[in-house]
Amino acid sequence: DDVVGECHADSAFTDSRVYFDNKQSLASVKLTVNSDDRHDGTAGSGVVIRPTAGSGHNNAIIDVNIDNFIMEWIDIDLGSLDAQNTNKAVVLRGTNDDNIIRNNLIHDKGGNPGGTGPFLIHALTGTSGSGDTLSILNNIIYSIIETSNDNAAAMLLDAWAGTVNAYNNTIYNVQSAGGTKVAIGIRAARISGSTANVKNNIVAGLVSAASNGERAYEHGAANGGSGTLNEAYNLSDDTSATAYDASGTGSLIDKSLAEIDFVNTVAGSEDLHLDTDSVCREAGVDLGTTNGVNIDIDQVDRDATGVTWDMGADQASTAEASGSPAFMMFLD
Repeated sequence: DDVVGECHADSAFTDSRVYFDNKQSLASVKLTVNSDDRHDGTAGSGVVIRPTAGSGHNNAIIDVNIDNFIMEWIDIDLGSLDAQNTNKAVVLRGTNDDNIIRNNLIHDKGGNPGGTGPFLIHALTGTSGSGDTLSILNNIIYSIIETSNDNAAAMLLDAWAGTVNAYNNTIYNVQSAGGTKVAIGIRAARISGSTANVKNNIVAGLVSAASNGERAYEHGAANGGSGTLNEAYNLSDDTSATAYDASGTGSLIDKSLAEIDFVNTVAGSEDLHLDTDSVCREAGVDLGTTNGVNIDIDQVDRDATGVTWDMGADQASTAEASGSPAFMMFLD
C-alpha cells in the first residue's frame, strides 16, 4: 500500500523531470534517501539531482500531482541549468493533500529561464479546498538569481486553497531583475478560506530594483489576499522592505548577515548552518513532532534531545546540562 523509492549516493541523478501524476491504488508514495547517504546540510554531500537538460518551462524537476506524497533528504542542484528553461525545482500541481517536502537542499538557479522567473517551490491551485494540507519543513533554499527582467522566489504558496505549514526553513540570496520585479522569500495566504502557518523560518539576502521589492514574507493582505495567516518566530534581515518583514510573536527583523551568522555565505561553497553567535539560536518555538518537523537538516531530533528550538533548518544549539555535574575520583 505504501511505496518507497530509496536513493543512494553512488552518482548524481541527471533526469530533467520526474512527474508523479498517478499513484494507482497506493496509499502513499515516498521519495527518500538511504540513511547512510543523506546530506549533511551542504551541497554535494549526499544524494544529488543535477539535471543537464531543461525540464520544460513551468515544469519542475520534481513535479507532483498526487496525494500522500513525501520528498525528503534530496539535494536539487540547478547549477547546470543557467542556460536552460527550467525555472522550478518542485511543483505541487493541486492534487497534493498530505504532501510533505522536508529536509531538502534546493539551490543555484541562475540565468533567464523564460517567461516566468525562478520559483523553486511552487504550489498551484489546490482543487480540493480547505481540507487539504501541505507541509514544507526544514529545507535550505539558496542562490536564486534571475538575470533578465523577472521575479524570483524561494516559495510561492499563495495559490494553495487549503492549509500550508511552512516551518523551520532557511532561505538565502534571492535576486530579481528589472525595475518592477520582486524578490520573494515566502508568499502565502492569498486564497479566501486558506490558512498559512509560517513559523521558525529565516529569510535573508534579498535583492530587487523595485520599490519595496525585497519581500521576505508576502502574506495575506500584503499581496491582495484574504487567507488566514498564523505567523510567528520568523526572521527577516536588513535587506527586506519594511512592509514585508517578519511579523508576529517572537519574530526578528532588520538583522544583519553578521547577526544571523551563517557558517559560510561565499558563493559556490555556502554552508547555511548557524554559527555560534547567531541570533537565531534558541529564538524559535517548539512545533511538536507532526510530520517530522522536529528533525533538522542534520537529522538532529529537536524533540528527543530537549533543546530550545532554533529558527531555520539547522538546530545548532544543544540542550543545557541539568542536575549536578559528573566527576571522577582517581585512587592509587
